[in-house]
Amino acid sequence: MIFFILSNLKDWKVFFSRSRSWVVKGGWAITDQAFFSGANFVVNILLARWLPPKEYGAFAVAFSLYYLFLNFHIAVLTEPMMVFGAGKYREHFRKYLGMLFYAHWGISLLIAGGLGIAAFVMKHLSSLVMAKTLAGLALASPFLLLLVFARRACYIPMKPAWAVLGSAINFILVLSGVFLLWQWNLLSNFSALIVLGTTAGVASLVVLSFLRPQLVRFSGNPTAGMVVTDHRKYGSWNILAVTASWTSGQIIMLLIPIFLGLTANAVVAAVWNLYRPVSLLMQSLGVIILPTFSTWVHHGIPVSELKQRVTKIALFFGGVVALYGFILTILAKPLLHLLYAGKYDEHWLLVGLFGLSSGVSISMGVFISLLKVYNRVDVVSAIWILSAILTTILSVSFMFFADVEGAIFAVFIAYSIAFWYTIKKVKSLKNK
Repeated sequence: MIFFILSNLKDWKVFFSRSRSWVVKGGWAITDQAFFSGANFVVNILLARWLPPKEYGAFAVAFSLYYLFLNFHIAVLTEPMMVFGAGKYREHFRKYLGMLFYAHWGISLLIAGGLGIAAFVMKHLSSLVMAKTLAGLALASPFLLLLVFARRACYIPMKPAWAVLGSAINFILVLSGVFLLWQWNLLSNFSALIVLGTTAGVASLVVLSFLRPQLVRFSGNPTAGMVVTDHRKYGSWNILAVTASWTSGQIIMLLIPIFLGLTANAVVAAVWNLYRPVSLLMQSLGVIILPTFSTWVHHGIPVSELKQRVTKIALFFGGVVALYGFILTILAKPLLHLLYAGKYDEHWLLVGLFGLSSGVSISMGVFISLLKVYNRVDVVSAIWILSAILTTILSVSFMFFADVEGAIFAVFIAYSIAFWYTIKKVKSLKNK
């Protein structure tokens, strides 16, 4: 890798020169995501420290389900909005955004209803911890999803400062709320989720007041039928892709409780918290990368040059995450002891394993964004399906021999094979 970088030093200078405006926009996105991911990071650290392992394990299971619904929401609403809002519907963005606002509530109420039913079932199965956690998520999920939707919408008219403001408000309110619950001895999975949902709702209102989506008078173009058709075409394969992606990354949080128990799940969630800022931070790249790649393709940049640019971006961000993981691994034992008061000290090896899998995952995500711009969502689906199948089979096998460490090592192997397959498909891309 070092030889590759040195031999192409001139190309790297050109790459960074061309990317100045992209870096400025990315700076806003990073600030936005720093506030947003910071709130999630601190809340998860505090819950892991203050709640019993079994209860925090239930919280981790519930949030894995939330990520499934979030990915579905992004697949059918947010991600198509990033493509069509900056392109086909850019002249009617406020009207387009208003239509999607109503669609958000329709989808969110279905999700909340499903979570409510799941909570009812868990109660009758005498799993009160899971029942209360799912009930809290049912109430909070529409507002949590709305904040993600509203924040990403700010990047279409290139107003990232609005997203930063919303995330900052959410950050302050979330931390204040959770701290007060702890002070008043009211902290639980249910109460924490209610705080998360309430603060997300407040922050969403602030962001939407700037975006001003058109909520009435939808006559003329674009029609609701046009929007539904476009999102259906884009989302049909994308739903499969994000479901497989969730399975690849989150199924482990459902398998571990089945085979090793909720306490083991708490261990994995607690260690993963160290990577939560990086994970959520890198997700913000999609806000910039997807429309940027789309613009490059629209301007007719040859696919050979696109591949070179994307490879450099993938190497850069994958390297950053790998370096972050290396530093965390060195500091793993004292860091785990400091954060969790000795609860999870013996699982320091998980820190390094998560670093390996995260570095591969981030690099693969950059290449997948290019495939999406070329409308190869079918290929993206195949990539994540491959990863999901390998993760499920290998993790179940490995955890019997090496406990939770074996499960996470299986995730790294699955991601590595899927990454190889991704590179192979990117190499086959041709000019539009």
